[in-house]
Amino acid sequence: MTRIWMRLLIASLAVILLAGCSSLEEQTSDGLENAKVAFQGDAEKPNEKVNDINIFIPSGFSIEEESNETNIILSKGKESFILFINPNELPSSQLYYDLMTSDKNLKVLEEKTFEQNGRFGFAAIIENSEEKYELITSIGGIKLTTISDQQDVAKNLEKMMLIVRSISTN
Repeated sequence: MTRIWMRLLIASLAVILLAGCSSLEEQTSDGLENAKVAFQGDAEKPNEKVNDINIFIPSGFSIEEESNETNIILSKGKESFILFINPNELPSSQLYYDLMTSDKNLKVLEEKTFEQNGRFGFAAIIENSEEKYELITSIGGIKLTTISDQQDVAKNLEKMMLIVRSISTN
């Protein structure tokens, strides 16, 4: 009888563990959808200021000291995020998207573009190494990048787009 219970326990734990591990395809799909929702939604109210830039920083994120008005370094735990701001580009600019798509050395796994109210944005997942992925979110002349583990792709893309969406350069 104890053998049956032991097998049921092991089978139950296996199902729980497998359900907690989502595939790259699921992370990618969920992440791009999360980025789209953040892009199309209302901008988060800025809660930090770096020089003349007002920005929303989600809970758990912090601004690094060496940041300036065009390059802001954010961190969350061991992860680093680099925010590039080109104030000369309009929200409709496709500069960062065009640069990404023209780079033949990048292995873009998935990307999605968004347009709304004169704004152009995109989110992309680029293979960086076997278990790491470069994530990019951008609106106009604002771009945020990080290197992410597979299990963090969806939540990072959402947070990243929320940050980018909160910044107004005009």
